[in-house]
Amino acid sequence: MEHRVKRHYTRLEWTGWYQFAKEYYLKNGNLKIPVKYRTENGYLLGRWIERQRAAYHEKGVYRIDAHKIYLLDQIGMIWKISVRTEWNIWYEYCKRYYIENGNIDIPRNLIYQDAAIGEWISYQRKCFRKNNLSYQRQLKLEVLGMVWRKRQRRAWDEWYEEAQCYYETFGNLQVPVDYVTGDGKRLGRWVYTQREKVRGDGTLNLDSEKIKKLKEIGIKY
Repeated sequence: MEHRVKRHYTRLEWTGWYQFAKEYYLKNGNLKIPVKYRTENGYLLGRWIERQRAAYHEKGVYRIDAHKIYLLDQIGMIWKISVRTEWNIWYEYCKRYYIENGNIDIPRNLIYQDAAIGEWISYQRKCFRKNNLSYQRQLKLEVLGMVWRKRQRRAWDEWYEEAQCYYETFGNLQVPVDYVTGDGKRLGRWVYTQREKVRGDGTLNLDSEKIKKLKEIGIKY
């Protein structure tokens, strides 16, 4: 299989690759493609996009002419991409998966929309364990229900009871995001993720009954 894909990569003309890129753009509205992205029939489109970007910046032996630059511009080519942008591309894939499935508790080998998000999620956990994942990224993933360790899994109602206790003690639910209960539960983060879901656009799967219960204990959004 891998050998076949490599032959395809060398054999396909530029216009063929461009057509794949255009189809992706028409389907997704952008050309934000992870480097390891493959088309349904195995073409490494993400690598090809990366190669065009390198050619534009005159890196490597390949060069790209003005007409090709124009064509790629028409479908939203991003010529300069940072590590941060790449992370956000993967995050968007995970968000789509979450919207469809209600969680991102997925096996490492899971492929979604041709993107290996299972491996990416696993890598984020590894970064978390090594303290190499920024606080903001941790929170963004937790909004999608990210579980860093298996023992962290708790039912929504259990977390709600903790929030209710906080409300009864302090008279509000203005919980600092770094607040931890006496027995080690990261209640501040949980409240933060619920707040993000309540004030969102309805795509992050928090049903009306849960929203009602949170409002009863004073959630602000």
